[in-house]
Amino acid sequence: MNIKQKIGTELKQLLTNKKTTEQIGGWCYWIYMKHIQDIDTTLKDLLLDLSTMEDGPEFELSYEKLNDIADRLIAGEDVKL
Repeated sequence: MNIKQKIGTELKQLLTNKKTTEQIGGWCYWIYMKHIQDIDTTLKDLLLDLSTMEDGPEFELSYEKLNDIADRLIAGEDVKL
C-alpha cells in the first residue's frame, strides 16, 4: 500500500468513526507535517486544502465529498480540490 492509499484508508476510517470536519482538518495537517518528505506536490496541496476545515465552517466539505476523496486516494488517483 502506498502513502496515498494509506492516507485514503485512514481518512475513510475517520469518516466511518464520525469525526468532525474540524477534527479531520487537524488530522490532515498532522499527516502533511508527518509525511512532508514522502508525498508529492499534489498530495501536499490536497492535505493543506483539507486542513483549512479546522479554520471554520466556511471551509468545510461535506462527508459525501470527503468519502469521494478517500475512495479516489485508495484507488491511487491524484485528487485536486
